[in-house]
Amino acid sequence: MLGLAFETIPCDRAGRMDAHALERRLAAGGVGTVVATLGTTATGAVDPLDTIVDLKRRYDFRIHADAAYGGYFLLVTELAAETRRAFERIGEAASVVIDPHKHGLQPYGCGCVLFRDPSVGRLYYHDSPYTYYTSTEMHLGEISLECSRPGAAAVALWATQRLFPLVRDGAFAKGLASGRAAALDLYERLRKDGRFVTGSAPELDILVWAPRAKRVSDVSKLSQQIFAEAAQRQLHLAIVTLPVYLLDLQDIQRDRDTIICLRSVLMKPEHREWVDRIWSLLDEATSAAGVKH
Repeated sequence: MLGLAFETIPCDRAGRMDAHALERRLAAGGVGTVVATLGTTATGAVDPLDTIVDLKRRYDFRIHADAAYGGYFLLVTELAAETRRAFERIGEAASVVIDPHKHGLQPYGCGCVLFRDPSVGRLYYHDSPYTYYTSTEMHLGEISLECSRPGAAAVALWATQRLFPLVRDGAFAKGLASGRAAALDLYERLRKDGRFVTGSAPELDILVWAPRAKRVSDVSKLSQQIFAEAAQRQLHLAIVTLPVYLLDLQDIQRDRDTIICLRSVLMKPEHREWVDRIWSLLDEATSAAGVKH
């Protein structure tokens, strides 16, 4: 939208930014901002923000943390050690974006960007001849795209957080941990079942897998068939296209560079209790698609 130069950094087999590739690019110079994602929408991968912060000490750049999906997991203690290290450094980013409409129990449209230095708001300043303000401090209407204060969204979020305080390992955090536990449970079932191929274990509450077949192209077709069969059984999965190296495709012919996979987001606390039912419906859908043990 802004026409700014943008470069992508390769990711590792877990879908996280490759820190070595990032350092090589930083050494070449000319990098103003590094965007680290704490919970990618496709796989839930968490970039190594702790390593990126350490690199900032050697190279001069700004860090923006895209925590739109995964930001609330800062409250969860039960994370893998490397994931926890990344979240613990989030306060060292220059800016952070988080969307309460994802894990924050809010309707779509409730999102925010937080700046460590609020004075950067002057860079977003705009005005009109009919507006007036009662304070010399920057008003949200002067620096936001909406040009106004979204009061309904703000009070809804405020009320929710009064009911579910943002406390580490509190009631709200336990709900997030429950969703992650459900994702890990389902991942282990998929990993041990010969009909499926998987990638890395879920870092948050998203997991990706695919049916086993002779060729990648066949895997992609079967994934779409299982997706359709599951929907008929009221099991609503998602499909996602990923680079082939993100899945363990031993003995599968790689006739394509990308693969269509199945994706599940177990973000509700009650998903922990539903895993057995989810697995039963997935088993039926997989069999109906013609995938055999």
